[in-house]
Amino acid sequence: MPLYIDDTEIEFRFCAPVAQGLKAIKSEMQGRAVTPSLALSLMKKYFQPLIPECHQDVLGNLTQASWEDLEFTYAEMVFRSGLPSGQLTEIAVCINLICLFSTHPPRTFPDHETIEITYFLQVCRQLKLGIEDNIRFSDNGRFDVLRACKYCWRQPVPGRLICATHTAGDKHVNIKLGDQEDSDSNLPFTDYKESRRQKQAFDTTLNQILTKELLEFHDSSFTAPILMPDENIWQWLNIRRPLLSDLLLTQHKAIHDEQIVDSLLSLLHKPIGLTETQYQPYLRANTLIKTYPILLWPMLLRAEAWLTARKTLRDNWGGKRTSGLA
Repeated sequence: MPLYIDDTEIEFRFCAPVAQGLKAIKSEMQGRAVTPSLALSLMKKYFQPLIPECHQDVLGNLTQASWEDLEFTYAEMVFRSGLPSGQLTEIAVCINLICLFSTHPPRTFPDHETIEITYFLQVCRQLKLGIEDNIRFSDNGRFDVLRACKYCWRQPVPGRLICATHTAGDKHVNIKLGDQEDSDSNLPFTDYKESRRQKQAFDTTLNQILTKELLEFHDSSFTAPILMPDENIWQWLNIRRPLLSDLLLTQHKAIHDEQIVDSLLSLLHKPIGLTETQYQPYLRANTLIKTYPILLWPMLLRAEAWLTARKTLRDNWGGKRTSGLA
């Protein structure tokens, strides 16, 4: 069972040491049944010497592995590299290719998490903050507190990728931030069509904020306080999520540590005007977040990115338009 990757592609995509290692793995796999154990042993043999000592634990800590375990090391190495290129990232890509292309047709894995969830879980692992499945999931795994509408930060309607706010047609529910409804054009509100136009800017802004904070985390040797702290949350929010901070003040929400999580949920995730089916995900998510406030971090990141993209979009309206975001 060979590795189904051409040598010419290997030589084109990777620097010489990494390409040499992948070609050697391919050669040793030729004519053998490629199991996860064999793949891991070959990765350790040819890639481990190329990995900086501080990151050798990614492969070194694995003794027995499934294909899913090996695929996870790909995300771990990309996370640790903090860069879109470089030797550690190239090794990560090679591990991914081995997992995928040691069968024909290529092996498939469940869909990856959204990027902010992937890196949130990685940071939690790095800091030894356990976000176990029994915390994150409920209802036999059908409910995920970290799921979000593809257009914003809210829990999706069950069985769909979008929340009640972003459904189209007669069932559309206007966005409400706190007690304010979408009636004031000076406030950053949304509707379905406008959010569709904003989607690309939203995703780009989300990645920009996330990348900036991840690089800070790496450059500080994993000590920068990029996750929401247990105390002094308002100070953290002012620095990391300034537009959300402004909204809390504008709507006169309590900002003391004992109340700020409730204030944020009231601002961002208050189930107003929803059916019973639409209401339940909000209720479950809010209950879990109040118990484990760290779970609020992805919602705050997405909300800040959405508000930033919306502010940019509206600043460019009319005579002030400078880009094609609308």
